[in-house]
Amino acid sequence: MKNGISVLFIALAAALAVAAPAWAETKIGVVEPQKVLDGTRAGKKIKDALQDYVKARQKVIDMEEEDLKKMEEDLVKQGAVLSPDAKKDKEDKFRQKMVEYQRKVQQLNQEVQVKKKETLDEFNKSLEQVIRGIADREKITLVVEKGDSGAGALVIYSHPSIDITDRVIKDLDAKGGK
Repeated sequence: MKNGISVLFIALAAALAVAAPAWAETKIGVVEPQKVLDGTRAGKKIKDALQDYVKARQKVIDMEEEDLKKMEEDLVKQGAVLSPDAKKDKEDKFRQKMVEYQRKVQQLNQEVQVKKKETLDEFNKSLEQVIRGIADREKITLVVEKGDSGAGALVIYSHPSIDITDRVIKDLDAKGGK
């Protein structure tokens, strides 16, 4: 067992010795995609379009919600004077309308998620092309995403000298943002 571990350490040391010169030439960059989305004309346009899309969907939901509130108020007001059959009929219609409302809310939320994904996928393709161009020009071997500093962040810290986010924003805007 000890011989196996010794051989493993020797192999690891040899691999590191061979890889060390390649590692010394490796140039790394980091980019913050959210900052790019917020800081470019294309990103702002996408965010505005998505916001308009959500607002339009929200209007439909708000109108349905108002109808439900009115139905509920009528049911409460008229509940005492309605016959049991009429009251049951109104309650059934209210429940049916509530189910339709919930289904519509879920459907509209799914539509918003699909639209957001499609729009951001298109933006991310442009972003990747620009990052690739910068990496080629500046001989950067690896570019990693730097997100918020939450627990799942890929990069916890990076020196500002390797951050290419501002160059990506400049190039993306110069490219026309698409």
